[in-house]
Amino acid sequence: MKIFIPEKLIELADMLKKQGTLYIVGGYVRNAILGFADTDIDLTAGITPEKIVELLKDSEFEVIEKSYKLGTVTIKCDDQIWEYTTFRKDNYASGGYHRPKSVDFIEDLRQDAQRRDFTMNAIYYDILKNEIIDIYSGVLDIKNRIVRCVETPSYVFAHDGLRILRMIRFACELNFKIDHSTFIAAKKMAHQINFISGFRKYLELTSILNSSKRYSISKKDAYLTGLNYYNELRIWNSHFVPSSKVRLNMSKKVGCENAFYGLLIDIIDTVNPPCVEYFINDLLDQKGFQLVPDTVKYYNMVICGYYDALNKLNNKKYFYKYFNYFNKIGEILPLKSKILYAKYKFFYDYIIKHKLPISLKELNISKADLKKNLPDLSPKKYETVLYNALIKVFDGFIKNEKNAILEEIKNDVRNDNNN
Repeated sequence: MKIFIPEKLIELADMLKKQGTLYIVGGYVRNAILGFADTDIDLTAGITPEKIVELLKDSEFEVIEKSYKLGTVTIKCDDQIWEYTTFRKDNYASGGYHRPKSVDFIEDLRQDAQRRDFTMNAIYYDILKNEIIDIYSGVLDIKNRIVRCVETPSYVFAHDGLRILRMIRFACELNFKIDHSTFIAAKKMAHQINFISGFRKYLELTSILNSSKRYSISKKDAYLTGLNYYNELRIWNSHFVPSSKVRLNMSKKVGCENAFYGLLIDIIDTVNPPCVEYFINDLLDQKGFQLVPDTVKYYNMVICGYYDALNKLNNKKYFYKYFNYFNKIGEILPLKSKILYAKYKFFYDYIIKHKLPISLKELNISKADLKKNLPDLSPKKYETVLYNALIKVFDGFIKNEKNAILEEIKNDVRNDNNN
């Protein structure tokens, strides 16, 4: 089988041929066999990174160091970028940490293939000879649409828990079945996922949730297949969820565009934590998925806004808190209650139409104005005074004009002093 190879890559292979054969390996070959080739190109050969740098010196190919320790460099030519890794044998510490503690560079392609995860990703393509080297019958597994480990599954998963999550992702993205022995081993060794960083777990999970739109061959409900695999493998505990299974109700309704929000709601409905806000923080921040604070806050506001709507929070209080998040909340809320969504949407549109202020920033008065016009007022009271003024403007008792607000505040202060 012949697959498309960029001309510059053929030139690169020709430059290196005296030192060793250059191969494409991994996703590009796999997808080309499936009929499309829209993934990055990964290269490999028995040539060390230092030798690659030496051979390509003063050529049109730029070598960018990535990890000499792992035998990986980036090769760039014009706008084309390829990742190159030397044939190697990986040495792991005990556990499932994903990253090997050290590697041994080798010249044997077969031994290099042994360190890879699945048969469909262990197919090598000789660039100059235009031929496939398929040690583990990966082509046959691709044709049969099966995800299968290259070696005994317990060996493949022994030191890399991330491979279990990759197994799920590939099955979802490519609409493949998982080989039975591979699946059983993954279930037995799911504890290896505990060794993976929270953020890596988040990246794989979100990739699975987006798998429905990854390729043209991906199914619309592929993300649900992935979540069901999480349930079958009982790996939620490894994702900081105190439950072995999650009831997938909202996830089925939201579609892949809002799959993560749907999953968060399903997790909360399954676990029923005493405080949604604290639970989301623990799940997403440094204790869990290790997301940045702004991202954690956004997810938290949307999810809390969803539940506060279901709890029928007062309109005014609701939009003081959730106005800036209501567009996203409004994509999810009607799937649970069209009546409550219509109620809050009416008020949301009313705020926009009448340009009502919903935060202190939108008041046409500041703390500096209070300091200038009310010198006897304690600075500790500024925020309370402004908040009370915001309520009156919002309710239509006074206009959102500096002089009108100042006059109202002065009257309030005089009344407080008289009382």
